[in-house]
Amino acid sequence: MKSKNKVRKRVSGKASARKKEIKLRKNFFPAMLLTILLWLGVVFIIYFVNPSDLGAVQLFFIISFLASLFTFSTLLANTRRGLLIAIGLTIFLVLRYLGVGNILNLLLILGLTITTEIYFSKKKF
Repeated sequence: MKSKNKVRKRVSGKASARKKEIKLRKNFFPAMLLTILLWLGVVFIIYFVNPSDLGAVQLFFIISFLASLFTFSTLLANTRRGLLIAIGLTIFLVLRYLGVGNILNLLLILGLTITTEIYFSKKKF
């Protein structure tokens, strides 16, 4: 009788460990679907929305930020790095829109992004 209980506990322990593993596994399908929809939104804004319409430029920057955020977060499997790259890319797009986006500004934004990533990746003791 006691040996059957031990076997049941081992089996139920393995089953619960498997259930936890399944719950912890990331499901990339919703993120991929959202990313595709956001990039389709960017393409739609570029081709079908007049830039002089009220809020069109702001909507473009918001949608492109979200699309790049989800894309880089999924590709790099790290939300912080995806956020930093998306912020840097969006800042550069805004500078290009304002007419001051050049290679020097791109390199400065890239350096600031890399420095920020190094700062946040260091372990604090």
